[in-house]
Amino acid sequence: MVSPDGIGHIAADMRLIGFTIALLASLLGPGVGHAALPITLCEGVWLDAVRSRPVPVRIRMPGGGGKVGVILFSHGLGGSLDAGAIWAHGWAEAGFAVINIQHRGTDSAIFGKPGFRSALNGEQLISRVRDIQFVISELGRRKAQDRCDLDRIDLSRIGVAGHSFGAQTVQAIAGQRFSAAIEPPLGDPRVRAAVALSPSPPLSGSPEVAFSTVHIPFLSITGTEDAIPFVTPITARQRQEPFRFMPAGEKYLLVLQGATHEMFAGQIIHTMLNGEPTPYIRETVIAATVAFWRATLDADRGALRWLQSPEGLRAELRPKDLFESK
Repeated sequence: MVSPDGIGHIAADMRLIGFTIALLASLLGPGVGHAALPITLCEGVWLDAVRSRPVPVRIRMPGGGGKVGVILFSHGLGGSLDAGAIWAHGWAEAGFAVINIQHRGTDSAIFGKPGFRSALNGEQLISRVRDIQFVISELGRRKAQDRCDLDRIDLSRIGVAGHSFGAQTVQAIAGQRFSAAIEPPLGDPRVRAAVALSPSPPLSGSPEVAFSTVHIPFLSITGTEDAIPFVTPITARQRQEPFRFMPAGEKYLLVLQGATHEMFAGQIIHTMLNGEPTPYIRETVIAATVAFWRATLDADRGALRWLQSPEGLRAELRPKDLFESK
């Protein structure tokens, strides 16, 4: 059932309607952009009975009746189902089902509590990964959530995305190796591709070892101002490390000049300095990620060429931006 404030969420999605066919057609080039699809928005709280843990979800289902790939989004520390709304809307308009997941223990309920930064720990990371794995499993059992037809989801085409702590969650799902304190391994073979907004180096140990086991297609997105020193000492430059140390094979790095950590949360935030992405950053992230999802989940060769060729994404970037692939 749509939550009591669901109308507000729908209104917020409608404010994103401008990031549709004109944007994707201009940025993705001929043959890659598609008409924006209408979106059905549904919400629910799914109970993981094994862990006695409720997992709130918000589903955006694109119009049509055919099978679609699915992208699961994990918010950052202190986030909620509202996190990533800009990205989720763009991906759903492009034809993917998108499921935002809220992680109890690291969501907005921790704000205002002393020592909230202590929630950035291995135990919470494991809980977040299990949330995502639970939702993937539920998609194989549930037929629908309100008006959203979950039978349309093709479980052979699963992507994961996340911001900040959500990016760390995505790195784990994608196969990052951790210390012996985090066992068993957290990678999930059901996931075909991953996007990390504000990725992180390992908190301890060698990055070469940590990322050597990430073999699925992976897009890292960061900015030259992507740091939050009052929460973590990770610098903007260090956020490039996951890409640098992952093995080659459909790995990509996008660095946007002037982009802050808060911008990559993908929310419409009017109360936070530098909180909402600028139109250029918003549009570039949507274009790059849609092309990545189409290339990896839909096997779209036109999207893959646009990502990899000098005449594609690279030609659309500003001079001080950076895009690399390997």
